[in-house]
Amino acid sequence: MNRIILSLALCLLAGTAMASSVEFGGRLVSSGDTAGKVNQVAGKPDRVVQLENRFGANTGERWEYYKSSKTILITFEDGKVTDIREMFN
Repeated sequence: MNRIILSLALCLLAGTAMASSVEFGGRLVSSGDTAGKVNQVAGKPDRVVQLENRFGANTGERWEYYKSSKTILITFEDGKVTDIREMFN
């Protein structure tokens, strides 16, 4: 339990928070959601980054949303959300 608290505290101090869900206008995007649902809830991303492994093969996408006080990064693998990060500006 102490390790979890310490990890979360370090992420917050670094300006990045990992989450399993994020809110867009009162609706949630969560890990496991499809790209279609994220598009319905959050709208079109401000930027899409293609993710590659060390051999150059596509492994997924990262959708970036720029809000006034934070950047929200949503990572997809096999068409589903695998990671959500909030970076506070």
